[in-house]
Amino acid sequence: MTLTIDRTTERPRAVGAVGAGARTRACDGAAFALVLVARAYRALLLTLVTVALLPAVSSWSGYVVRTGSMEPSIEPGDVIVGQPFGPDEKVPVGRVMVFEAPPGSGAGPVLRVHRVVESLGHGRYTTAGDANPTPDAAPVPRGNFRSRAVIRVPFVGLPLVWLHDRRLGRILFWLLGTMAMLRLSFWRVDGDPPRRSRGRRRALRVAAVAGVAATAVAGPAQADAAFSATTVSHANTWRAASLIQQSYTAAVKADAPYAFHRLDEASGTTAADSAGNARTGTYTGVATYRQTGALPNNPGYAVGLSGTGRMVAGGTGLYDPLTFSAELWFRTTTTAGGKLIGFESSRNATSVAYDREAFMRADGTVVYLGSATTKNLLVSPTSLNNGAWHHLVVTSVPSGAQELSYLYVDGVLVDYGATNRATSSYTGWWRAGYGTLPTGNGYPASGSFTGSIDDVAVYTTALSGTRVAAHYAAR
Repeated sequence: MTLTIDRTTERPRAVGAVGAGARTRACDGAAFALVLVARAYRALLLTLVTVALLPAVSSWSGYVVRTGSMEPSIEPGDVIVGQPFGPDEKVPVGRVMVFEAPPGSGAGPVLRVHRVVESLGHGRYTTAGDANPTPDAAPVPRGNFRSRAVIRVPFVGLPLVWLHDRRLGRILFWLLGTMAMLRLSFWRVDGDPPRRSRGRRRALRVAAVAGVAATAVAGPAQADAAFSATTVSHANTWRAASLIQQSYTAAVKADAPYAFHRLDEASGTTAADSAGNARTGTYTGVATYRQTGALPNNPGYAVGLSGTGRMVAGGTGLYDPLTFSAELWFRTTTTAGGKLIGFESSRNATSVAYDREAFMRADGTVVYLGSATTKNLLVSPTSLNNGAWHHLVVTSVPSGAQELSYLYVDGVLVDYGATNRATSSYTGWWRAGYGTLPTGNGYPASGSFTGSIDDVAVYTTALSGTRVAAHYAAR
């Protein structure tokens, strides 16, 4: 059977079963498919324009993204719809926000759309673009935040980006192409309902192009960067800010950590708790802040330790955790070994009670022991003092009079088995870095660790091997 398309420019003529007097034009399958593509383009275009113009009929705001600091997840030319952010609302760590770039950021008086990655206290926050290797240079004051990113509308702002970059050829090509596609989308095919008037069709084409132009040029403000995480509608795909976090942060927080310290601070003695539990940690003797972080796809920093340098998790203390997981990233070339992470009865340099600890031997292997008075150990099969970042997780659950413990390195289980429980029950704090270790053959001469640590997290549950691997993959 011959497919037919109706065009107003054709004179009436009969084609097969269409009937005498119908305005038709015969076409092959390729032409029929082209009409369907044009109609899909029209539907997509009108959907994007409708969503992008939402701020014009509400109290929300729209922003055209001009730069690529969040690529490849977002491209310049997207429009972001932002929900107003009240002065009494808490700034959500992990969310993408629209804010005025502060002095010292190198951006000048512009709006920026970046993720909030850390609360520094005193109403200041660290922000970052997902594509950037390090967070933004200057902390953002609380009063600089304007809105919360809610919807990403792709492509609609491209004409403004092209205009800003003086790419007039692209603008002209897009306008001509869009007009041609809109015109083609109104061709009739078999089974179409009665057609609209010629004037109405022309008005729809003009309205679609004008809507995109108004959205891209006159509607939203201009801002740098973008955001990620996907939600699907029937006619289009955009991204919803309520789902946005860095991939590693999202993986850790999905397992409800007791405390989670990103270690991104620029100075001071406090380490923010990114788990949202207000268990602010304490730095002591940190050698270097803001070293290159461990996670290649998650902007952030690490801290350098030596001597008595350590970070102790906050809160009022945890009583005798029998089921737990302890996690951190570390990098070192030391040949002296040292303590990586463990549980102790004080936040001081040394403690009377100490156990459930992972440390490095002088040969670079990592060891876990459950009780300080026994030698029932888990040991990594290879040395890890090679100057590369390594992911370390220890988990433990009660098993009769002992514990069943697991040692993971770089997302892989490297040793497991029964380990001895602590000989006494006490309230204590998890710490990373300097602390108390047993003495004797096979133990480091000192509890001091010389190297870098990053992203310390502790849990009151035992992470499964699947979840440990997911954390490592999210790096």
